[in-house]
Amino acid sequence: MKKLVFTTALAMIFAFPVFAEDKEVAKNPAPKADYVILKVGDESIKKSEVETVWKSIFPGGNPPAFDGFEEKIKENVLRGIASEHIIVKEAEKANIKNSEEVKQRIAAAEKQITIQEFLKIKTKELVTDEKIKAVYDERVKSSGEEVHARHILVKTEAEAKEIAKKLKAGGKFEEIAKEKSQDKSNSGTGGDLGWFTADKMVPEFSKAAFALKKGEVSEPVKSDFGWHVIKLEDRRKATPASFDKMKGDLTQELGNKAVADYVSGIMKDVKVTIVDSNGVEKSLPPIQLPEKK
Repeated sequence: MKKLVFTTALAMIFAFPVFAEDKEVAKNPAPKADYVILKVGDESIKKSEVETVWKSIFPGGNPPAFDGFEEKIKENVLRGIASEHIIVKEAEKANIKNSEEVKQRIAAAEKQITIQEFLKIKTKELVTDEKIKAVYDERVKSSGEEVHARHILVKTEAEAKEIAKKLKAGGKFEEIAKEKSQDKSNSGTGGDLGWFTADKMVPEFSKAAFALKKGEVSEPVKSDFGWHVIKLEDRRKATPASFDKMKGDLTQELGNKAVADYVSGIMKDVKVTIVDSNGVEKSLPPIQLPEKK
């Protein structure tokens, strides 16, 4: 999540709760052409500038309509913007921009903004809707089964064997789970784990659960959590989430990979060396990304 830094003046808008939105106005804010909404001395500030500041407060990308808020909140936002403009004028009079510290910070900010905007454009070029849909379709095609299972978790193999013995003698799985299972997140519901795909559980557990037939109970299974006795309730073909639900995550995933590949590619063409305090140089090794399991 990006960290937003505001001046003290602009931060004053938080003195009012942003949830105090006028719902009727917010539903259908009247569209207006850009106009001068604020005058600060001899400066005119347009509504579009205020909207830009307003949107920056909501990093999620879906800000509520500025016009939909009560007058006190809007006035406070305008007061914050006006104070920033006034402070900037005062800072200019004090010639702050020419101090070395400010110059360095401006240069650093300019570099970061340039990189961010360039990579944003590059990502849109590299990750098209067609590519995102193709990856989604491939994952849907390769989606396998999911199972509905219960388990009883205990600390020792001896306990697990004793429970398995009781179950074979006719004991009820749900009742024993409520009494004996150490997994308190589901022992109250008879050890019910709901539906899950193999990748959602530790490998030892998934291997045993997916090997069972409907209604079958496993022998004791060891994992890092302890010893499990598993009962398979049912199995079915996994149903992936819709494209609309997965698009955001896929876009981010593909975007991150595309940018990493792009940066690695352009770095190959440039010699980069590390120099120690004695002047000894060595090549900077390429980044080693962890392999997907």
